[in-house]
Amino acid sequence: MKVNLNLLMLLSIVVLMSSCVSKKKWTQLLSDKASVDSMLETQKNKVKELEGKITSLEGAQADLQSKYNSEAERAERLAGEVSQFKMDLESSQSTAADAMSKLKLNEGQLAELQNKVRAAVSGGGFSLSPRNGRLYVNAGETILFNSGSVRVKRSYNPTLESVANVLKGNPSLRLIIEGHADNTPVKAGVAYADNWDVSLARSKAVVKKLIRMGVPESQLLPTGRGEHVPVAADDSAEARKMNRRVDFIVMPNLSSLMSASRP
Repeated sequence: MKVNLNLLMLLSIVVLMSSCVSKKKWTQLLSDKASVDSMLETQKNKVKELEGKITSLEGAQADLQSKYNSEAERAERLAGEVSQFKMDLESSQSTAADAMSKLKLNEGQLAELQNKVRAAVSGGGFSLSPRNGRLYVNAGETILFNSGSVRVKRSYNPTLESVANVLKGNPSLRLIIEGHADNTPVKAGVAYADNWDVSLARSKAVVKKLIRMGVPESQLLPTGRGEHVPVAADDSAEARKMNRRVDFIVMPNLSSLMSASRP
């Protein structure tokens, strides 16, 4: 009986010890699980955050792609417009060159035109100079421009006012305002494609001033010759300065010229 009692006590101790060890392990397991769960929750939050950033970046990428496509279409459209503009400009230049060649007079026609115009311009202190089949009006001083500029300096206003007064006093007199440039290439990115554009813009600037001074538009014809009709070789700063100018040329009556040229 005593032996059985001792055996029972021993078994109780073993069971009790076994129960204590299992509880410690269970507690450790629960602690480990809580740590893992916390790590998983942290990783889930990071994944959500990264997913949000990816969605935002994808949206930004789509927006940039849309803008790129829009700019590419705009660039293609502008390239087409520039190409068309160049074609129109070349056509206009060809037409202008053809028209200018038709305005050249023979010696008899020049002399007749000079006689008719001399009285009109003499009151303004101007002189006439027949040259290359055309009749030039010398306005006392040449309207010159700074390099690359199309702005007419205010110091030329008195000369232009004299020209305006002659034209207003002689409604039948018409002038070609011919712009010129030197041979310096036009810088990239400016408003003008080439020296043809610059010379025409100079001519238009003078024409606009004359119109503001009261000259009817019908008496003025702006043209540009680029750097192709220099008055001096473009080999020095002073020569290039003289080439950046406008010329005043008497426009003949084409109808009378055509009548005179008929057999």
